[in-house]
Amino acid sequence: MSRPIGELGLARFAEVLAAAGPGPAAGSTAAVSAALAAGLATKVAKGAADRETVDELDALRVKALQLADDDVEAYAGFLEARRKPGGGPAAAEAIVQVPADVVALAVRVAELAALLAEHGPDHLTGDAVTAAFLAAAAAESAAALVGANIADSGELADPRVDHVEERAGHARTLAERLV
Repeated sequence: MSRPIGELGLARFAEVLAAAGPGPAAGSTAAVSAALAAGLATKVAKGAADRETVDELDALRVKALQLADDDVEAYAGFLEARRKPGGGPAAAEAIVQVPADVVALAVRVAELAALLAEHGPDHLTGDAVTAAFLAAAAAESAAALVGANIADSGELADPRVDHVEERAGHARTLAERLV
């Protein structure tokens, strides 16, 4: 894929996602979901005239889209390195770190969305709640990838799995408290 994911329209991204072979997949989808959650939460922050939160959410949205591209690159590098003797371990680190970064970002979006749901304009509460649930789903999906990618690399007991699962659970709890 030659264009950054953030430059693709939604229909084109869905087509690229559905294609067989390497390319955007679960990690990129989790990152894009976090970007969508950040965008929706930004709408609420703008409605609340909360410039600081708008700026933070804008930065998170941009970073999430970069992580979507980073995920594609990390997986392509992993596949390439796996073909070379001894090349897998270093490349495996990237396919763990990128979704771990998505977890951290999505959790922050969920935190901000939950605050906006509780303190933002009443007419935008549904948007904030939706953003919180979408961010929580992105965090949980990315956390599952961290675990799967660590298992694929042959590690048995990596503390990062528990950490990302705990963080994703925090995002889920924040969202569930809103309903």
